[in-house]
Amino acid sequence: MTWRRRGVAGMTVLAALAVTLWMASLLRHDGCAAADAQPTRTGRAMYYQGTAGTCSLSGGQLYASVSAGEYAGSRLCGGYLDVTGPRGTVRVQVVDSCPSCRSGEVDLSRAAFARIADPRAGVAKVVYRTVRNPELARGLSVKVREGSTAGWMALQVIDHGNPLHRVEILRGGEWRDLDRGSDGYWVAPRGAGAGPFQLRVTDVHGQSATVTGVELAPGRIQRTAVRLYDATKAAAPVTTTPTPAGMSVPVPSPLAAERVRRRC
Repeated sequence: MTWRRRGVAGMTVLAALAVTLWMASLLRHDGCAAADAQPTRTGRAMYYQGTAGTCSLSGGQLYASVSAGEYAGSRLCGGYLDVTGPRGTVRVQVVDSCPSCRSGEVDLSRAAFARIADPRAGVAKVVYRTVRNPELARGLSVKVREGSTAGWMALQVIDHGNPLHRVEILRGGEWRDLDRGSDGYWVAPRGAGAGPFQLRVTDVHGQSATVTGVELAPGRIQRTAVRLYDATKAAAPVTTTPTPAGMSVPVPSPLAAERVRRRC
């Protein structure tokens, strides 16, 4: 990846007000309990040119890489963030770790950055949060890694929405955990036979789904209609009123955040 970082524009009072109003809108949209469970973070966003990343990519041009601490060995892989900057909010999928990012820094695809700030600035102050139960166009998919055999197998779960807690495979009538890799693949180091396989996928919120009929077909994406959560309760992308052109989004004060919570 080619990393591009530039200067940050100054903060303004109007931008601070915009962030406070955005937080209030967010709480009204998802409810106070949901907002407390998915706290907002403050930081800054940059953008990069290059490949989209390695983990759980669902396709499209709106994606992000996060610091190693937030990526947590691929634990945030495939999850979604709502990132708000001077121009508004964009929903992005986490697809990789950003080696040079500090905690609170988000490296966006260029298309995603253009939704929230002027790409000529290169850097923008933002607030962001993990999305619980994001709205998805498809059900779960599985991709068996190239080179997998009956004696060693790795697979990737795609379109799960929330970050995953565990992936299990049914062998001999028992569910057995697969090992999580740093690239978003789940590994059966001793293989699982010739298949077809039955998988159980569980996200960080305890929501589980079972996928049957997974074939040992390396490199092929196997689509299903199975979902981890009720699509009718999925969180639609948040829409916001952008701040005036040229303004950066400042860090909202704890007092402002507390005032928003008290309205609940």
